[in-house]
Amino acid sequence: MRTVQVADVDVRLDKPVGKGDLLELRPQRDPTQFLTAHAPQDAEAGEVITCRTTRTVERGSYVRVIRSQAAMDAGSRVSELEIPRRRPVRVSVVARIGEPFEVALETADGLARVRERGFVVEPARTRSVSEEDLIEHVGRMGSSPFDPVSFDVALDEGCGMGFSAVHRVRAGACDALERALLEPYERRVLDDGLGKVSRVTPGRRGHREPEVCVLVVDAEAAHAARDAGATRLYATTDALSHGTWPDDVIPVLDEVCRKADVERLDRWMHADGPVAVGNVSHLALAGEVGGRAEIRGCIPVHNRACLQALVDSGAAGVWLSPELSLDDVAQVASGASVPVGYVISGRSRVMTCEHCVLQVVDRCIHDCARCGLRTQDLYLRGDAGELNPVRTDVHGRTRVYAARETDAVPQLPQLIEAGVSRLGVDATLLSADETARAVSRLVRAIVAWRAGRRMPDQLPGTTSGHLLEPIQ
Repeated sequence: MRTVQVADVDVRLDKPVGKGDLLELRPQRDPTQFLTAHAPQDAEAGEVITCRTTRTVERGSYVRVIRSQAAMDAGSRVSELEIPRRRPVRVSVVARIGEPFEVALETADGLARVRERGFVVEPARTRSVSEEDLIEHVGRMGSSPFDPVSFDVALDEGCGMGFSAVHRVRAGACDALERALLEPYERRVLDDGLGKVSRVTPGRRGHREPEVCVLVVDAEAAHAARDAGATRLYATTDALSHGTWPDDVIPVLDEVCRKADVERLDRWMHADGPVAVGNVSHLALAGEVGGRAEIRGCIPVHNRACLQALVDSGAAGVWLSPELSLDDVAQVASGASVPVGYVISGRSRVMTCEHCVLQVVDRCIHDCARCGLRTQDLYLRGDAGELNPVRTDVHGRTRVYAARETDAVPQLPQLIEAGVSRLGVDATLLSADETARAVSRLVRAIVAWRAGRRMPDQLPGTTSGHLLEPIQ
């Protein structure tokens, strides 16, 4: 009556392992049939350990460590330490009618002080701004290395202003204070053993002009998005194989590229041609042929060192994962040497399956191109009863999408301040008309941001993802 199969696998080590290390066991004849197992104890090179797995593997299979338990434990110990991560600052705000709005920041230890001025304050046309409003909006320093500890506000009665403009002045003050604090380090002289060299600390770059980027599913949606104001269009290679498309649509390559996919996908690589890649192998190929590869969000870029490593490997742009918070986005995107993108509207892809989940209904005709189920709106029900849209492509690969749409358009000013310049609409599950409406809304939000006006409210039933609710 056993329902779970187990097997003991002997592994001869040529490198030491630690107890709890996660091992990958990959057969030589069919590497796709790999297994994972945990090392049962510490062991040195030359020893044989016995690991518990769910099935046997052939003799001679390759084994490698894919996760170090010691490193995981060390990271946990560091995260538990009480480490101050932001520098306390005192904030002064001056809002006098007819004079420039002013934000001054001073470190609590008095080491540095800066002053930033912006728009001219005008009388309120409708609701006047209160002292509490200014404390709330100037105090939003989540994407900066500063923590406000006190406020001194000088405010004329009856002042009116847009909070987006207030945010820009506050962000400018934060940038100026950061530069003032880093200046002594930038002027340091280090001895490299060959002579004196100056150390240069990279600072924040100016904001790039925002671009409206749209992932579409067919040529009709592409033309609708372009008419609505999209500046960059993306589509999968399968979609680009049918219909009459605009000339400058950027091909989107699959997250997974098996041997059977190579010829189909590699032909979209061209010298100096843009392409969105979903794996590191295609990034390497783009470098070989001289293509301009953009990193898709399925390649996790969770810190600045990773972004720089990808840029050094030839990446011409990076799309960030929806798993990042606003603070994470700022830490990664600030000062990036290539354009950084974030999908601000649409449903996030939460899973890619290497098999067709539609086969569970037991009506597979073994001809994906003619499969009627692929044309229907189908869903997977989650543990909490939520419905996740399912789409299976013509190659039998299934993608599962989030149950709720993402709408981070209200956070557009913070994303731009953080260094994001490519704002994406994922229209994979939208019709051409729905695509045009989503693009038009984003275009209007960018116009409002430039004018210092209020952002639109979040759409009902949507989520801002993890931007405001970081993954714990």
